[in-house]
Amino acid sequence: MIKVHNPRTDGYLFHYAHFICDCLFPEIICDIFNYDEVIRLKTINQTLGNFNKIYEEVTRVKNRELLRNEFDNLNVDMIHCKKRNEFDNLNVDMIHCKKRNDCANIINFNKFRNYIFERYNIKYDNNYPEVILIKRNDRTQLVNDADLQTQIPSNIIKSGKERREIKDVTEIESYLQDKFKDKFKGLYFEHLPFEEQIKYFNNAKFIICAHGAVMSNMFFCKSGTTILEVTCGTIWTFFDTISRILNLNHLKCHTNNKDTIIKWIDNIVV
Repeated sequence: MIKVHNPRTDGYLFHYAHFICDCLFPEIICDIFNYDEVIRLKTINQTLGNFNKIYEEVTRVKNRELLRNEFDNLNVDMIHCKKRNEFDNLNVDMIHCKKRNDCANIINFNKFRNYIFERYNIKYDNNYPEVILIKRNDRTQLVNDADLQTQIPSNIIKSGKERREIKDVTEIESYLQDKFKDKFKGLYFEHLPFEEQIKYFNNAKFIICAHGAVMSNMFFCKSGTTILEVTCGTIWTFFDTISRILNLNHLKCHTNNKDTIIKWIDNIVV
């Protein structure tokens, strides 16, 4: 058993991008799977919300969230953001918990990817399309706990569809279908199992999407995969970090306009 405190300074772990990049990635490279149980504070800043299920599925570690008094009184060690060799001679449990950018190198990326690929036996599968368009579906529930729901700021309740979506996405989908035929598929990712999300990104050669949390799945792309991001006026630099380290062809369309997006698509060869 180990207590974990997540040290990030932005976002919420019950949002997919922060769950993948700020929780799952750093904790797996810190060998969290060697523990039987992880204890977190039950606060809006530390909860995994409904991604608790994916966390336990991936790591095979029980995730338990406790209120402050229970958390503080639980006689379990919590050491974070330290160098492991500082504690080599101490008989304590610990986790080397870092911020995403402090972990961002090819060694850690490969460790994370290899763990995920082995966990789900990921390999090339020609049943998956080479070209995918990711559309936005309706809002999904992020946190079920009634007490925590009241703490969620109103400005983050909205789903990605309400905040960022490719305009005229149905017409763009029809264009892609005509151009790429059976190599193409339009998808909603909100309710896809995590394993399926990994497989779609790992097998795709060309991915078109609006800026959003689904881009965290770039972690699972093969080198050279082309990502066409319709930015919708938004940036998150860690997506650029992922694409740089994994050598992805990350293109950004800053104009959310059907004709402009199609011109970008026309320049892609699959």
